[in-house]
Amino acid sequence: MIPLVILDLDGTVIGASGQVAPSVWEAADQAREAGVKIAVCTGRPGLGVALRVARRLGPNVPHVFQSGAHMAFPDGETLMASSLRESVALKLVQHARSLGLVLELYTPNHLYVERRTTLSEAHAAMIGVNALVRDLAEVAQNEPVVRAQWVLTSDQESHAMALAVSDVQVSRATSPAQPDTLFVSVTRKGTSKGSAVTALCKHLRVPLEKTMAVGDSAGDLPMLELVGFPIVVANSESALLARFPSVGSVEDGGVVEALAMAVQGARAVPRAPVG
Repeated sequence: MIPLVILDLDGTVIGASGQVAPSVWEAADQAREAGVKIAVCTGRPGLGVALRVARRLGPNVPHVFQSGAHMAFPDGETLMASSLRESVALKLVQHARSLGLVLELYTPNHLYVERRTTLSEAHAAMIGVNALVRDLAEVAQNEPVVRAQWVLTSDQESHAMALAVSDVQVSRATSPAQPDTLFVSVTRKGTSKGSAVTALCKHLRVPLEKTMAVGDSAGDLPMLELVGFPIVVANSESALLARFPSVGSVEDGGVVEALAMAVQGARAVPRAPVG
């Protein structure tokens, strides 16, 4: 048995419907009964849909939210939070204003936007969180901003990324539930899914080499590179499929396969692709 399985959400557990398939809940129940701990590691905040999924998958373990910037139990107890420097958050806000792009600022408990747009409202609905409209400069100056996120169409990415910001970690992700939108997370330098998974394993006293992680995008790479049993779903980016063992797609219940492998033990994990 593999004692700990860490699951990305969008594109891994949550597909185009925006929901978790009943077969995933059943597989998770069976894995926990066998003694496997299940934790979520997602770019989403610990609110709304992500919190409900985390609570059901692992009611008694901490989970990683905000692309590694926030680790908390489902009851809200925070174990770790890493905030952006105020000056960095303000630079991002000013850049977003100059271009008219959607920027979200997250604290451990809230999502803030400067104005409601079609993109921002669609994203808030997808993650099940009410976005609060505030002056983002004031938020940056008065709140612990753990993550900023660009919500972009494909033609807007180069404009958003034209801003040079130091002391940050940038990760890029998509979601099948909002297929035409790109999400670019900005966290404090050194803060990623990898740093958070390291802290999570230390807290749970499970060695990284005995841990399985399942993901689908470049944002999952920091955790996939660390664990002993990295798995990607079939709908993953091609670079990840060429590098890591794979299971079925999110729509075909790939996570169900991965959880069954964890119960069966290391010998059930497929070998990584060769060449």
